[in-house]
Amino acid sequence: HLSIRRQRQMCIRDRIFLKTLVERFFFVRRQAQGNMQDLLNRYCSRFEAENVKRIVRAKHGLKTVEEPDLIPLPREYTLVNFPALLKAKDVDEVVALLRETAYRSLLEKLQPYREFKATIVLEAALDKIYFGKVWEAVSKIRHREGLKDLIGEEIDLRNLLLVFSLKMRDVSPSLIEETLMPLSYKLPKTTLRSLLQTRIEDAPGILTRYFKLASEAVNSIKGGSSLPLENPFFKQLYDDATTALRTYSLDVAYIVAYLLLCECEAKNLVTIVTGKQLDLSEEKISQVLFGV
Repeated sequence: HLSIRRQRQMCIRDRIFLKTLVERFFFVRRQAQGNMQDLLNRYCSRFEAENVKRIVRAKHGLKTVEEPDLIPLPREYTLVNFPALLKAKDVDEVVALLRETAYRSLLEKLQPYREFKATIVLEAALDKIYFGKVWEAVSKIRHREGLKDLIGEEIDLRNLLLVFSLKMRDVSPSLIEETLMPLSYKLPKTTLRSLLQTRIEDAPGILTRYFKLASEAVNSIKGGSSLPLENPFFKQLYDDATTALRTYSLDVAYIVAYLLLCECEAKNLVTIVTGKQLDLSEEKISQVLFGV
């Protein structure tokens, strides 16, 4: 196990990259106007949602969580009282403190969380709130086809990751379906339902559009891969963002593609620094980088 001092040193280094990432996102947001600024306001709230997830995970695991453990998000960019959430004694209190925010519907997921004893139920609810707000803003943007492709892809991939994560925990199909985001883009709901009813090994045959991704996810679950389960899903998203950066150079989708690749870059830098801190080989570090 890492010493507390070593963990804190790694956390400080991570924050340097994440602070730059947040600054890039909000610099772009400040340059936008009208409906596009509204979209980017909502899009940038992904950092706020991620910080809530980090606190929920820590409280669930009975771990100490402090401000350096969060993505550095200046107070003017959020309406959530993070100092209060950090002081909460447990997950129930965190959710109660969110009662007057955009995340109030988490209260409805407390009972399933208690029954399931895993934070993934609450994290999925946070994704549902976040992407619901973003998707609503997308509908107000002119010439939005490329934008819909990128954001819709992330919604579909999040739903797929949720299905795989819950199926590996032997959660019932009915609870998985209840937990999924109601939004979908190019992933038919009939395909998702088929995936819920079948064995995880059969997923690649069902998800023909995502055959390679599904195969990697199945290998990860069955022990044939050393990569975290989420890696192939994020790799797919960042690969699509790279393609969009070339395809939509005169489209608003270019902006979101750029922001996604900034996110990808920050994750890679955090991974490299962490790997070096843990004395991992270059080969092992490269295996978990995106776009490499």
